[in-house]
Amino acid sequence: MIKGTQTPINKEELKKLNQILQQLIDSNDSLEFRQPVDHKTLGLHDYLIVVKKPMDLGTCSKKLQNSEYKHVEECLDDIQLIWDNCKLYNGPSSWISKLSEKLEKSFKKYVKNYLPLINLPQSSIKVKKITEDTGVQEDTQQTISHNEKVEFSNNLKQLNPDQIGGIVQIIQTNSPSAFIVVNKERFQIVIDNIDFDTFVKCQNQIQTWMTGEEVSKRVKI
Repeated sequence: MIKGTQTPINKEELKKLNQILQQLIDSNDSLEFRQPVDHKTLGLHDYLIVVKKPMDLGTCSKKLQNSEYKHVEECLDDIQLIWDNCKLYNGPSSWISKLSEKLEKSFKKYVKNYLPLINLPQSSIKVKKITEDTGVQEDTQQTISHNEKVEFSNNLKQLNPDQIGGIVQIIQTNSPSAFIVVNKERFQIVIDNIDFDTFVKCQNQIQTWMTGEEVSKRVKI
């Protein structure tokens, strides 16, 4: 959160905030963050208990267009809230949290470029730092949670044969140990054997299909 500063939104600031938001929305990594989390459909029954103020890029854009923000810092705080909510609910090691961290870095770079006189928004998420004196190394391994594996499995069941073929192609190319041929007509995807980067590619492709935001008919592998 940005504290102690209030910069009124005039015509120039409005233009720059729109540019920041549009670059985030146009990013291939932002599919999961362009609309509110559909916690009911996803079965995230505790989402509103953990996340007190849901936020997404689409809502920020609408609020900006409707003049609901009076100061630049209000808009930037809401955008920062998107990344904070994601990490708060999913944990720092989740693939979706890693995407949010990547977008957060881009977001802060855009703020520096477009609004150099504005203080950068600060994350409200407190991360425990492990010092060298403890002799304990911080675990930076990117992991896939059980809930994410369940969601992935459920999403696969909603795909048509061509889309399943696209996911198989991604897995065979990037994480072949996760693909097992049972016989000529059957195969098995072992989710536990899918590496983190491949899992993210598959999830992004599935979300592209499910949201109807087909960027390209070719599957990115």
